Amino acid sequence: MNCNRIYRSLIALVLLITGAGAGYAQQIDSMVNLYGERYPQEKIYVHFDKPAYNTGETIWFKSYLFAGIMPSPISRNFYAELVDQSGKVLQQKVLPIYEGTSAGHFDLPANLPPTIVFRAYTTWMLNFDTSFLFSKTIRILNKTTASPPAGATGTSTVKQTAAKQTAAAGGASSLPAAVTLRFFPEGGDLITGIESVVAVKVTDAYGLPVSAQGSVKDASGATVASFGTVHDGMGRFTIEPQAGKTYYAEWTDEKKQSHKTPLPEAKPMGVVLQCAPTGNREAFIIKRPQDAPDNLKTLYLLGYFNSQVVYKARLNLQQNFMVSGSIPLEGIPTGMLQLTLFDANWKPMAERIAFVNKEDYFFTTRVVPVVKNTERRGKNTLVIDVPDTLKSNLSISITDAALSKADPDADNIVSHLLLSGDLRGYIHNPYYYFTGNDDTVRSHLDLVMLTNGWRRFKWDELAAGKLPTIKFPQENYLSLNATLTGVLPSQVPKNTQINVFLQAKDSSRQLFFLSMDSSGKFKQDGLVFFDTVSVFYQFNNSKHLASKAIVNFSNGTLKSAAAIKPDSAWRVPMPLDTSLLNRGKFFASEADRLRPELEKKVRVLETVTVKAKTKTKQQQMDERYTSGLFSGGDATTFDLTEDMSAMGAMNIFTYLQGRVAGLQITTGGGGTQLQWRGARPALYLNEMPVDVSAIENIPVADIAYVKAFRPPFFGAVGGGSGGAIAIYTKKGGDVTSSNSNIAGLDKTRLTGYATPKEFYSPDYSKEVTNADLPDIRSTLYWAPYILTDKNNHKITLHFYNNDVSKRLRIILEGMNEDGQLTRVEKLIE
Repeated sequence: MNCNRIYRSLIALVLLITGAGAGYAQQIDSMVNLYGERYPQEKIYVHFDKPAYNTGETIWFKSYLFAGIMPSPISRNFYAELVDQSGKVLQQKVLPIYEGTSAGHFDLPANLPPTIVFRAYTTWMLNFDTSFLFSKTIRILNKTTASPPAGATGTSTVKQTAAKQTAAAGGASSLPAAVTLRFFPEGGDLITGIESVVAVKVTDAYGLPVSAQGSVKDASGATVASFGTVHDGMGRFTIEPQAGKTYYAEWTDEKKQSHKTPLPEAKPMGVVLQCAPTGNREAFIIKRPQDAPDNLKTLYLLGYFNSQVVYKARLNLQQNFMVSGSIPLEGIPTGMLQLTLFDANWKPMAERIAFVNKEDYFFTTRVVPVVKNTERRGKNTLVIDVPDTLKSNLSISITDAALSKADPDADNIVSHLLLSGDLRGYIHNPYYYFTGNDDTVRSHLDLVMLTNGWRRFKWDELAAGKLPTIKFPQENYLSLNATLTGVLPSQVPKNTQINVFLQAKDSSRQLFFLSMDSSGKFKQDGLVFFDTVSVFYQFNNSKHLASKAIVNFSNGTLKSAAAIKPDSAWRVPMPLDTSLLNRGKFFASEADRLRPELEKKVRVLETVTVKAKTKTKQQQMDERYTSGLFSGGDATTFDLTEDMSAMGAMNIFTYLQGRVAGLQITTGGGGTQLQWRGARPALYLNEMPVDVSAIENIPVADIAYVKAFRPPFFGAVGGGSGGAIAIYTKKGGDVTSSNSNIAGLDKTRLTGYATPKEFYSPDYSKEVTNADLPDIRSTLYWAPYILTDKNNHKITLHFYNNDVSKRLRIILEGMNEDGQLTRVEKLIE
């Protein structure tokens, strides 16, 4: 899957569209294409370190954001929330998006309900159907979590446990008590006198599939069809409804309970659309009644993929009541193809979705455990190899195998971004449909297409030329927004400007000059800063405003999305079997047992003699010259105070050439050019952003320290996809920038992105804090950003086991720059 996946040019005109309908056809398909170009739909997948958590633990997550079949270039801010079953937001995080991804964490308090929902979105997604926002039900375990009944296993365990947990969460009263059967006529409606395919779906009160068998009868009791579920509660049958007759199904579920359910009433007039894959084409059959009116004798079939028209046909049914054809699928990548059938007046009559599986969505990633050790605190080594020239962006979790046991309802990056993320409602075991592409799997996947809707377009609005109203414009990272209150617009002189200093807690500063726009506001976007910053400001040419106006600052992010209604899928309980529950209770009990010991160590800390190793010269230079986001980090460092070779360099860039892996520096008549992972690195002089010209003329003798931060560097404007180079000039005396205020300027505070937190992975080959206490970490390793490219396609990771785990589960997921996906799951035992 590469750039050749572009499919817009594949519009196939099976029959020439002419006559009065041509203009309307052009309106419809041009509006569909315009919709796809101007309003691309984003979807999110989130990789968690594990599926269930104890109170007091940390949820680690990495998000992947797509627009269509590619990493999304639209949004820059990622919103993550923990929500209870009523829709109340318990916690919210706003995080920057880098190359279509973001990563963060939630620290869980002790007073959580047994079921919470992780909800994620971008503000751009809020402009459209909010049922497509990402949400995942997360189980919260503790040492008193109820266990399944003795001897109960499999699906029955899931259902019984789910019932108890949902009731405990207060959601049972709103759920149906009985098993439910629903009918889905292919294309949308049953039409009298025309044979149709009808899909069935049988689920229990929690949306989980149920097996069933039954027959369809007319009002006299005569059997006209029989059916049975063939996969995950789904099946199909054919029926030709007759005028004046009604039908019902008599059926029994897997517990031999009897039920009776009426079929949808057949319409006297309409069309039937049937589809089936045939090789590299999608075949279709369209039928109308013999006595159909003129508007059903000329039909139009529109096929679109990712909101782009890829097929269009005018169908002549003047003489025949049935017509067939096929849609070429060359050039259309893996995903959902939607077909809509219109009458002669371009009124939608039937709709069908089909899944195209080209098996072109995957790229190879090898995860090789070169050292395996499940003994107490044993050291393990992994090698991750991506044998590809494309850049990839991966995340990996390594956990106690029982606590990360793959459950049949769990989505993963492949199934969500290609299937369930484009469908409303709950899809059971979605990854099954990507475990093969044989006739059986394709037939089961087509049942999913028949029983789930995908409706992004309102055809009457498109026909009228109406496009979505954009209430939430695209965000370009954080903004420094200033509005004036207390003065009239006429009292604000033209060309008024505010000078603003942002000062972080580590005293690093940024300076901005904000000019007033036509609406009387001041704005600077594209900013990345974390935690809270102090804001110092003054009017540079209208100083009298300082005594009259009140300046209100904001960061431009959405404060709350409480208007989003709870989704019915939130009530789908997460399957928990006996081994997972018992393992979770064990870790919870151990955490409670060790908590007093940890608190005791904190209380007696003053009497503890701390022995520290001598700091290296690099650590000393880092402490002396760096602060905030520039302190520590994934960087290559250079101490020029003791490097005699630096004195012979023309400038700092010629010194750095060839010394930093992946950083490309070219010098010549066009000036110095820098590139890292296909993007330009951000440059900082004493932690203030500058350009190349401000650095290349500084004598190397004046430079003390250089840090080259590998991509991504989130402190940079625009997300830092090219990393960053921080250059520090030599200090004289005790120069300090720790002043907590700036004389003569007004001050306020502003909140930035959620404060990053580094995953703790002990290195038992060195001194470890609290090494005398038992190690009961259930997540042993978490790395949200593993980046590879053609020059760096092998990554080696080291981690240590805890004291109790004997089986470890590795899950690696990710995407490359071309939108292909990868997923690897391995066990170490």
